[in-house]
Amino acid sequence: MARLLTVEGVSYRWRLQGRSESLGGLAHRLLTVMWAEATRQALHVWIRHDDPWLHVGEVDVSALETRSVGPGLVARVVTLARAAGWEPEKRGPTLKFLLEEDARLVALDVPRGG
Repeated sequence: MARLLTVEGVSYRWRLQGRSESLGGLAHRLLTVMWAEATRQALHVWIRHDDPWLHVGEVDVSALETRSVGPGLVARVVTLARAAGWEPEKRGPTLKFLLEEDARLVALDVPRGG
């Protein structure tokens, strides 16, 4: 289910994919953000997120990345993506980024469905 968020007077719909996907051998969750007015250029951001329940007994659980993804982080991602050229009100290909641990967005060339 998509949630609504307003950043700098613009409304967006966002949702976080519930399951982790491997990206470069690390667990990530996919954040999708779109303009709330219509479906135009979407934003996909892979966020590092280890599921501690999948690693119990294997590694020190405190060393896993379990970043909380809520409205504050999504607002920051929207601001960074807009600065990087995302224009959600225009039609165009989905922009794909990786959110680094230091909160930088790195552009990705990820095949569709990946």
